[in-house]
Amino acid sequence: MKAWWVKLGAVLALSMLAGGQGFAAEAARVATDIPVRVELQTEQHVVAEDGSEVSTYRSVMRAVKAEAAEGLRQRTVSHSASAQKLEILDAFTRKADGRRIKVPKSNYQLRTASGRQGGAALFSDWNETTVVFPDVQAGDAVELSYRITTRQPLFPGKFSREDSFSRQYAFDRVSITVDAPAGMKLLHEARDMAFTQKVVGKRQVLSWTFSNPQPVLSERTDFTVYDYRDDPGYAVSSFESQREIVERYVERAAPKAAVTPRVQALAEQITQGIDEPRAQVRALYDWVAREISYGGNCVGIGAVVPRDLAVVLDNRMGDCKDHATLLQALLQAKGIASHQVLVNAGSQYRLPSVPVLSMVNHVINYVPSQKLFLDSTSADTLFGDLPILVQDKPVLAVSDDVPARTPVEDGRASQRVVAAYRIGADGAIEGEVSLEAQGRFGQQMRLALKGLSKDQLETVVKRHFEGARVPADGQLLKTSDLQARTDALSYEARFQSKPLLRMGAAGAFGIGPFLFSAAPVGSYAKYALQPAEGHPTLCFSSHSEEVYDITLPANMQVLSIPEGIAVNGPLVSYESSYKLEGRVLHVKRAVTDRMPANVCSAETNAAYHDAMQPLLNDLRQQVLYK
Repeated sequence: MKAWWVKLGAVLALSMLAGGQGFAAEAARVATDIPVRVELQTEQHVVAEDGSEVSTYRSVMRAVKAEAAEGLRQRTVSHSASAQKLEILDAFTRKADGRRIKVPKSNYQLRTASGRQGGAALFSDWNETTVVFPDVQAGDAVELSYRITTRQPLFPGKFSREDSFSRQYAFDRVSITVDAPAGMKLLHEARDMAFTQKVVGKRQVLSWTFSNPQPVLSERTDFTVYDYRDDPGYAVSSFESQREIVERYVERAAPKAAVTPRVQALAEQITQGIDEPRAQVRALYDWVAREISYGGNCVGIGAVVPRDLAVVLDNRMGDCKDHATLLQALLQAKGIASHQVLVNAGSQYRLPSVPVLSMVNHVINYVPSQKLFLDSTSADTLFGDLPILVQDKPVLAVSDDVPARTPVEDGRASQRVVAAYRIGADGAIEGEVSLEAQGRFGQQMRLALKGLSKDQLETVVKRHFEGARVPADGQLLKTSDLQARTDALSYEARFQSKPLLRMGAAGAFGIGPFLFSAAPVGSYAKYALQPAEGHPTLCFSSHSEEVYDITLPANMQVLSIPEGIAVNGPLVSYESSYKLEGRVLHVKRAVTDRMPANVCSAETNAAYHDAMQPLLNDLRQQVLYK
């Protein structure tokens, strides 16, 4: 199943699925309606031997269309208060007739992340400066120049940068310059950018330029998997390898994981009465995930060295490196070795050719004795699992006994719905529904319901129908324990509707679930309704099954019922059956999705799109009556 399945909802019964055949993805088309044009974008980075740098930025952006003017009236620049200094050099609106309107001092909004009475900020030290440009109309341009001085580099003596430029935007001229000591060994790459390099005295100057005056339109709608190599861009780094990045991180983080008396006492308390090593790991992981909330910087300016564990424990809060450091210390207190490792928690599934620090933005743990990766920043991720955005990712580690990638999705996601509907003589419908969900589907459902109060749970069925604009009411009869740390969820509910079917005349109705679920069978069919994504996407396997017993009224004469089908392919299996016994229509539908985890190629997506067509055709069938 592709990854944007995860919205809680349902395909309402007694409604037809929208029609339309899927089409192959089209080639990019030239854009003819350009709202904004970047006339100039320059960056000049002057790097010192110790890795500190002075970066000067200038941009000129013109509002070609009236609707784009509003978006250009504000620009926000961020910087780390503890490690950087920001200077706005110039800011003005250039009117279409050439007049310049300088941004007055009153048009700046500063949002500072500082502590009380001059103290340092506890977790995030990012300051924001918003510039409000005056009188921006269609045809006008906004110009902004600023300088950021980085006094404290992330890693002393090291420097790295990377950026990409989308072909969907109009760039007249982009110029990037890095001015560094001649003796600083730099790895670099240019992707569809012109590149020059020269040495001037004791300095080396690397330059990249790019222009894209005629942007193209993209048919892409899914960005769950994004390879930076797909867009023009550049990268430059003084790190010699990916391994050096994690070595530099660990050498500064490891001392913070020292086992203090407080950490030792806490580890003993958490594992009291637990002797088996894996059970101890579970207990320690669950405690950190549950008790230490997530907040603040992770890996970024001002956030390379973990905080002292006393600060983390006192506040019961920390970022990813704090979580990983605390868990490592607690494990070590029980004699269990572990490693902190770096991964990308975004849409990057490949390591860059040039080792750039920004490509690894998350810290997790690996426990060699249990062959387990653990991410305690995700409070609801069960022991032994990883959040989906951390699965199947390249791993940077200092130890060779750490796997090169995190595990893929395990394919446990499944759900089963059993429902009994009774259609009244007036066309009203009542019924009972039970649902059982496991794996990612169960966890998704549990988290959605867990966040509701007791009063909200009592009206959740009613609110569901109100949201779907269906004249019906209902009650949630019972659920499994919503507070349990499990990926299984079950509920039972009943509902009663006002007349929905037209009686006394010919009509038709479709068949589907009335109530909410994570993965109704109908949700799989939507992939046949739209073009297949022509690029890799996030995906995984799953199973969904629905069983309906629909009691028909005596005043309904059935003219036709759907015909069942059975298909079995490498990516999708689907089977349905429809049987009328007296006044009861028995319906069974089951889909098994065998998409690989966690990345599917464009070719796989195309095959999946075609494989879902029989399912879509089956769900379009209706019961005809009069």
